[in-house]
Amino acid sequence: KRAIRERDNYTCQLCGSIQDEREFDVHHIDYNKLNCDPANLITLCYKCHLKTRDNRKYWEKYFNEKA
Repeated sequence: KRAIRERDNYTCQLCGSIQDEREFDVHHIDYNKLNCDPANLITLCYKCHLKTRDNRKYWEKYFNEKA
């Protein structure tokens, strides 16, 4: 997880906020917790990670197109 946060410069890849005292979440783009390929992982702040709980197909497409 630390390596992904470092790669993403400790920045939420959705809203652009920078991590402070609370560590950001590392989100599985395809929602498969067993797929820990770095290309499938992205750094999100808590609020943005909550947004991605609904409408999974939309978010999976969004993050894959952004890559």
